[in-house]
Amino acid sequence: MAPISGVVSNFPALIPAPSKVLKGRSLLSIDNTPSFFSLRPNLPSQLGRLHVKVDHLQEHMLNNFDQSVNYGVEKRRFTLDEYVVSQNFLVRLYELDIHQKASLEALLNYTQETGLNLFQSSGLVVEGFGVSKEMTSRNLIWVIGRMQVEVNSYPLWGDIVKVETWCSGLSKHCLKCSSALTDASTGNIFMRVDSEFLMINEKTRRLSKIPEEIKAKGDPYVRDYLDPLPSNKDDKLRKLLKLEEDQADHILRGIKPLWFDLDPNQHVNNAKYISWILEGTSEAVRENYELAAITLEYRRECGRDSVLNSLSASSNDVPHEFNHLLCLENGNEVARARTLWRNKSAK
Repeated sequence: MAPISGVVSNFPALIPAPSKVLKGRSLLSIDNTPSFFSLRPNLPSQLGRLHVKVDHLQEHMLNNFDQSVNYGVEKRRFTLDEYVVSQNFLVRLYELDIHQKASLEALLNYTQETGLNLFQSSGLVVEGFGVSKEMTSRNLIWVIGRMQVEVNSYPLWGDIVKVETWCSGLSKHCLKCSSALTDASTGNIFMRVDSEFLMINEKTRRLSKIPEEIKAKGDPYVRDYLDPLPSNKDDKLRKLLKLEEDQADHILRGIKPLWFDLDPNQHVNNAKYISWILEGTSEAVRENYELAAITLEYRRECGRDSVLNSLSASSNDVPHEFNHLLCLENGNEVARARTLWRNKSAK
C-alpha cells in the first residue's frame, strides 16, 4: 500500500466536477467521460508541511499493544508501571486558532479525555461521566477546583500530541492529576497541566471529604514522584487576587453559555471557562502575544441561563502578566485567574 504522503503529494490538479453525478458513484459528462475542473490554486498553503507530517501518521497512531481496538487507532494504553494513561491525538484543522496553532481549549480537551480514562482505570469512575457507585449512593460528584497550565510551545496542524496523565496526589479533600503533552515524533514538551479535583455533595453543593473506600481505590494509583513541578515554578503558592470592576483594564460583558457549551453532565466544560477568561483580555494582547501560563481557581458553577462578565487587568509586578475575574452580572465570582503572556516569536 502506498504511503499516505504519496496520495497527498499526487493530489490531482484536476478533480471531477460536482455538476453531474450518476447514481451517486461517478461524475460523468454527456459522452460518459469524466468532467473536471481545477482546484490547485485553492489548495492550502500548509499542504507541503502536511505532506511531511502524514507520512508517519500511521506509525504513531497504531495500537501495537491491543489488537482488539478497531482501525488500529489507540483508544487507551498504560505506561510507566501501568498507572499512567497515555493517548495520542492528531491536531485537526478545526482545532487551530487564528495563529494557526492548536488552541488551548483543544489541548485541554485532550487532557480531559485521558483524565477520564485514568479515573475509570482506577475505579474512581465506573458510571456515567464522573461518578462511582460509592459516590452515587452519597450524592457526591467530582468538580475541578484549581488548575495550573504551563505552555512551552503550541502544536501545529498535523502534529501528533502524546498526552500522559497520572494521579499526582490524593488527600482527604483533594485529588490531584497531572498531564504532560509532548510531540509524539520528537519528544519535545508542549504543555504541562496540573489539576485539583474536589468532591462536593451534588444536592447541597458543599465540600465533602473523600470517603475512605474511594480513597482506598485511588491510593495505589498515586505517583507523586513522577515529574514533579520544581518548587521555583510552583505558582500555587501565589494567591490569586480578586479583581474589582473599577480596577479592570478591559471588560467583556454579556457572555452567555450556549447549548453546545454543556457537557454530558449539563455543566459548562471547564475549558470553556478558560476561553471566556482569555477573551476578556484586550485584542492587542491576543493578537501580539501567546499564552505562556495560566493559574485559575473555580469558585462557582454557571448554568445555561447565566450571563457573565470577563474582567482583566495588567499586573504591576510582572511584565505581560494579567489578573482576571469571571463573574456573574450580579458580581458573584465564577473563577479567578492569573495569566502570563509572551511574544509569539519567543518560542
